[in-house]
Amino acid sequence: MKKIVVLPFLILLLGIVLTACGTAEQSSGENKTSSSTPQVLEEKAEFIGMADAHTVEVKKVNTTLSYELTDNFKDVLNEFKPGDKVEISYFINDNGQKEIQKIEKQK
Repeated sequence: MKKIVVLPFLILLLGIVLTACGTAEQSSGENKTSSSTPQVLEEKAEFIGMADAHTVEVKKVNTTLSYELTDNFKDVLNEFKPGDKVEISYFINDNGQKEIQKIEKQK
């Protein structure tokens, strides 16, 4: 009699475990899809300078912000001097870093 009661319980438990695994894979797949189309954000700030070979620092209301650069922008940065007002379009990459799409002086 005990075997008859235990067998359906084990089948039910196995079904729950397998269902949860399938849901986790589907959820992580949805996250990858949403991060493949990053949202572009904009920021107006004061240019400070280069923090290192691939990072720009700007100041906004007593806060220093850092943005990652690609090779496309290294020549453009020669136009900027500390204190210049800039407008930056950026997105947050897969590493959680702010990556510049466009940077230009404000007029």
